Formats: sequence, structure tokens, C-alpha cells
Amino acid sequence: MRSDINNINAEQTNIIPTLADLALKYGTISTDQHAHLIKLFTFKKEQVDFEALLRDQGMATPYQLGLLKLIREYQIVRKSGEEFGKIAIEKGLATKVDINQALKLQKKEFKKSRHKKLIGDILVESRILTTKQKDLILKEQRLFNNHDYDASYTESSSSDNASEISIIVSSDHMTAWIERHNPDEMAITLNQVKDAAMTDGILNGVYPDSFILCFLDAGAKKFPVARVDCANLLKGQSNFSLYVSDEKGQPIEKKKGEVLAEQTSVPPEIQVENLYGENINAAAKNDFAVRCGENTRWSRDKLKILAAKFGVPSLSVTRHVFIHPVVNIREDADYRYGPIEPYADLSVSGTITGAYPITAGKVSAEEIRDAKIDAIGDIHTRVGISDAIIRAQGDVHARYVHNSRIETFGNVYVQNEIIDSQIRCSGKFESPTCRVISSSIYAKGGVIISGVGSERSAPSTIVAGGEQHAIGLAQPILDMINSIFNRLEDLKDEKAYQQSQAEKIFKKMIKLKTFHDKAKKKKAALLSEFNKKKAHINAKILNNIQRLISTYDERMNKSLATLKTMNVSKKEHDASVVELEKKISTATVQAEKEILSHEKTLFAYLETSEKRISVPIIEIKGTAYAGTTLGGVYQRMPLRDDKNGFKVEEVRGQGRAPELKFTPLLQTS
Repeated sequence: MRSDINNINAEQTNIIPTLADLALKYGTISTDQHAHLIKLFTFKKEQVDFEALLRDQGMATPYQLGLLKLIREYQIVRKSGEEFGKIAIEKGLATKVDINQALKLQKKEFKKSRHKKLIGDILVESRILTTKQKDLILKEQRLFNNHDYDASYTESSSSDNASEISIIVSSDHMTAWIERHNPDEMAITLNQVKDAAMTDGILNGVYPDSFILCFLDAGAKKFPVARVDCANLLKGQSNFSLYVSDEKGQPIEKKKGEVLAEQTSVPPEIQVENLYGENINAAAKNDFAVRCGENTRWSRDKLKILAAKFGVPSLSVTRHVFIHPVVNIREDADYRYGPIEPYADLSVSGTITGAYPITAGKVSAEEIRDAKIDAIGDIHTRVGISDAIIRAQGDVHARYVHNSRIETFGNVYVQNEIIDSQIRCSGKFESPTCRVISSSIYAKGGVIISGVGSERSAPSTIVAGGEQHAIGLAQPILDMINSIFNRLEDLKDEKAYQQSQAEKIFKKMIKLKTFHDKAKKKKAALLSEFNKKKAHINAKILNNIQRLISTYDERMNKSLATLKTMNVSKKEHDASVVELEKKISTATVQAEKEILSHEKTLFAYLETSEKRISVPIIEIKGTAYAGTTLGGVYQRMPLRDDKNGFKVEEVRGQGRAPELKFTPLLQTS
């Protein structure tokens, strides 16, 4: 049976065979058994399928059924690919040779890894089609194809919404993306995404539900659904060492030239299990486990990262190694003080204002007001934060937060109050004496607060256990990656337009040349007739022949002039195509570098947050006013009435949907 999968005939009929037909074809059942199944299927009163009949009649084992279903799914995709190819050929976007080669590659991919790769994706990867052209063909295919086996060309599901998503898998089978075709028109559910991944055969690296739900809530058109990360394996096999802290985890100052990170060697290949559970030799591509950040540099052999100046080292979430010089400011950090050295460990005796954007290691200040700060480490204020935008990778401490936005991978501690603010963190929000007014808090590690809302304020939102922080950081990166793809697609579309214009002109030139040649022949025939008969026919007929000859001369001259003009125009279009090919070649190389850099940052964010424990628990010591929305990973619920001293936890019983469970807090004397 296993070898039969590799012997699937490439020639497909117009009808996809049933599981019973395939079972007969591959020797799983006999002719008599097949006839018996057909009778059962035809005369059964209740709705039944051949899979259930084969299983219930004991004619096929679960393993055999799995292989038969796999063969049928491949034939469905194959048939869909053939129809896709016909439309592409009819539109002049691909040749028959292109489609046949894509179908061969599709079959080869299926034989190799059981991965049902779509022909549209193959043609895009081969640069025969652009993504926009592929989507145009898919739209037409969905419009005219009403067969059950090809409702979506995505193989994700047979439901109506399945046609709106597809799985895109990287060539190394280490990363899978979900692409939504009409994110503004059709809502996609968590189960549809998971079913699409499962149908595609993805076994490893699927992101948790919380990630997928947040991507869907954010309206992401394309987002990663699964990834196998080699970073930790690479560290282990390359003898990687990091020297940024002591045995107790405390940072230690480094002098210029000291080693911050090193790996003795980079293996050319490492053994990993890909998305489909296959052991492969993944090329390490001389990649280093971490990257150089500010105030660091590579050693000559590229196996060490060295300090470029004196300071305190750190490793960021994005796997960059930094050196932070210590900067102490004994006054306010404002316009009078001037710009602050980037990525310094910053200690300010007074107030940090919005004079200049600040990038820093750690930040300590009396107060932060109207500032924009991006910090690698912790942020401490002895008073509070107001009218500020804070992005950090460590903990954030303040007495109050007013009209501000805080995003951090660490924990958030606020003593007194939060008003008109938004806080997103991958850690916990632990502020048992803090009251929240007209604000939203999203904390993966859980929330503890004193109270939320008031009788007159706008309602607040408190959500625990979700990935809103990580996905909030990921979305701008996805937008940038999409923008890079769009720039390339625009160049490819312009090239396709110039090519089509050149081809149209060439076809017109052929017609015009044919007309010219016919006119030339007719003129020659008239001249011959004129020379033969000029002595025997009257002057009136001779004048008519001469006028016809003159008319053909005019037409020939006009056609020649038009041919010259059209030839100039065609050459301009051809030159534009050549120039655009150069631009596309250069832009593709640059785009690949940019996308790789963005993806490294994206996956570093996701994988850092994934390591944090999700705690979908909210504790409110005092009063939560009516209108407050409370939620976890799956559920959200507005309070209809005021509630006092309670805990809400998102629980998921066996076989039941997740629900928010409220319990009163025990009063302590």
C-alpha cells in the first residue's frame, strides 16, 4: 500500500474516485466487496460515507484508510491544479510547459513528503505568476467551479469559509503561514485555522491558540501558524557561550575588547524534525546564535562578539547583544540637557520629558512625562508616568500611570492608579493597591488590582492570559514584510504590463506586415497587367489601373511609416522590460535580506512570549463597576452589575467550551 502512493497516475479523470473506488484500485478490497459497499451506500437510509462503511465493515484498517484518504486528497488537489492551469493558459499568463512542470513538481513534492503543495504557489515561487495573478485565477476558479472537491483550492476544509484561507509552507518545511484572501469580508475561526494546519499534515511547531486568536482579532492578512525553531539546537551543537552576567544572573561590567559571546564552531548541518515530523539535515548557513547590537562588534573570525566600549552587557529579546554605558543625569532630561547617548543605562535625578526620543538599557527617573522611551531593561519611576509611550523588555514600576501606553515583555507594578491608559505585557500585572479607570490592561501572566471603573468613567477592559502584547509587536513587522512583497509585486506587474504591450504591438506589426506584403503583391500584379495591356485598352481603364497602383503605393507607404513607429514603441517597451528585470533582480536580493531580518525579529518576539506562562486569572480586591469587560484567552464578558472582591478564571472542562468562572476572594482580617 505504501508503494502505491508513489505510483499515482498523473492522468486524472474528470471525476474524483471515491474511497471505495481507490480501495478496489489499490487491492485493499475485492470486486465483490466493492459491489457490496456500493449497495450499502445506495440503500442506507441514514447519511453515511465510504470511510465509515470501510471501517465498520472491517474492510480497511485505520492505517489503510489514512493512506486512501491521502491519495484522494492528492487527486483533489491535482484536479484543482489542472483546472487552475487551464485558466492560466487561457489568460496567457503561463504556457502548457509551465503547467506540466508545475504538476510534475507538485507530484514530486507529494511523493517526497506527503505535502500537497498547490500549483498556484509553485508557479509564484517559480516567478511565472505574481501573487496578484494567482489570486485573480483563484477568484475566477472559485466563481465558476462548484464541485465539492474544489470549493476553495486550499484543501483546508469543506466549509464555506475555508476558501478564504490557505497554508503557505517555506521551502525547508520549517515555517507555515496562514494567508487570508478576504480578511475584511469573511470572519475566520480558530478551528478553521487549526483544521487547515492539520489537513496540510503539520505536526510540529503549531503556535498556541492564544497566538492564533490574537492574530485573527488583529485582522492579520498573513501570519505564522507554525514554526520549528533551531536556535536552541544551534546553540547546543555550536558550543555557544554567553558572558553577560555572573552565576547569580547579575550583569557584570565589561571593558572594551572583552568577549561577550562566542561559539567555537558552526555546524554546516544540524539534525532537526520539520513541521511534518520528518528528520532532515537543516543547513545552519553559518548563522550565529545571537546578533550584534549597539556598542558591540564581531571578531575577525566571526565566532565572537566583543565589547566596543566600556559598559554593562545585556541580551535583548531580539537576540542582540548590547553594551550599555552608564549615564547619570543630576537634573531634568529635557531640551536644555540635549540628546542622550543611545542604549545607555540611564539614571535621571529629575524628570524625563519628551524633548528627544530615548533608546536605553535600564531607565531610572523621578518622573516620566510626555516622553517616548524604548528600553532593553527595567524602567523605574519614583513618582509616575504621564502622556508617555513606553516600550520595554524588563519590568515597569510606577506610582501612577496617566494617559500613557506601556508595552513590555516583563511585569508591570503600579501602586496607586491607572487612568486613560493602555498596558500590554507578556508578564503579570501585579498591583493589588492600584485602581484602574477608563483603561485597558492585557497581561499574559495574570492581573491583580484593587478595583476597576467608577460610576462616571468610561468602561475599562481587563484581559489575562492572552498574547496581545506579542501580537501587537508582530503586526507592524508583518505589515513591513507585506509592504516589501507589494513593492516586488508592483515591479513584476509593471514588467508584465510592458511585456503584454510589446506583445500586442508585435501582433499588430505582424498583421500590418501581412497587409503590406499583400498590397505589394497586388501592386505588382496591377503593374504587370498594365504593362501587358496598355497598348490594347482605352485610356479610361489605364487611368483606373494607375489610380489603383497609386492607392496601393500610399497604403504601403503608410503601413511602412506605421511599422517604423510601432517598432520604436515596441523597442521602448522591450527596453523597459530589460530595465525592470534588472530592478526586480536587485530588489529581490534586497527584499530577501530585509524579510530575513524582519522575520528574525518577528519570531524572536513570538518565541520569547511563548516561553512565558499563560495565567488567565484576574483578581480584583475591591469593586469592579458595571460595564467593565473581563476576559481570558477565549472568552470575554462585560459585567452587568457591580461586583466586589472576586477572582475570575478562565477554565476549560473536558469536552466543554472555555468559560469564565467567578469565585469570591477570601477576606483577610
